[in-house]
Amino acid sequence: WFEERNEDLFTREEGKEHLFLVMTLVTDWRRFYRLLAEPDVYPLLFHCSAGRDRTGVGAAMLLDLLGVERDRITEDFLESNLVFPAAPLHSKQLVPVFEAIDEAGGIRAFMRDVIGVDEKYLDEIRARLLEA
Repeated sequence: WFEERNEDLFTREEGKEHLFLVMTLVTDWRRFYRLLAEPDVYPLLFHCSAGRDRTGVGAAMLLDLLGVERDRITEDFLESNLVFPAAPLHSKQLVPVFEAIDEAGGIRAFMRDVIGVDEKYLDEIRARLLEA
C-alpha cells in the first residue's frame, strides 16, 4: 500500500526519522487506515521491507487509536531490536510522532485532520479490533 518512493524515505532530519515517515506518506497512511476499516480484510498482516520503521509507526498510530498506553506502544516498537540488534531503535524516535499527535488534539484529530481519515473509518477500525 506504500507508493514506490523508498529512495526518498531515508533523507530525513536527525531525531525525526519516524515523524518524517508519517508526514511524507500521508496518502499511503490514509489508504492503509481505510483498508483497516474494511470488514473483509481480517485477519491482516502488514509489514514493510524491514518490518520496523513504516510498520513500527503504523502500528504505533493504530495502537494509540485503540487506546493502548504509550509506554506499552513504545515497548512494542522496540521489539524490533530483537531482530535488528545491529541497528537498534530507540524510544525517543517515537517522541516526535506522539508530539505531532498531541499537537493535533489527540490521535483521532491527527488521523482526521492530518492523515485525512474520516471518523467513520476510525470508528470501524475500533469496532473491528476491540472487544465490546
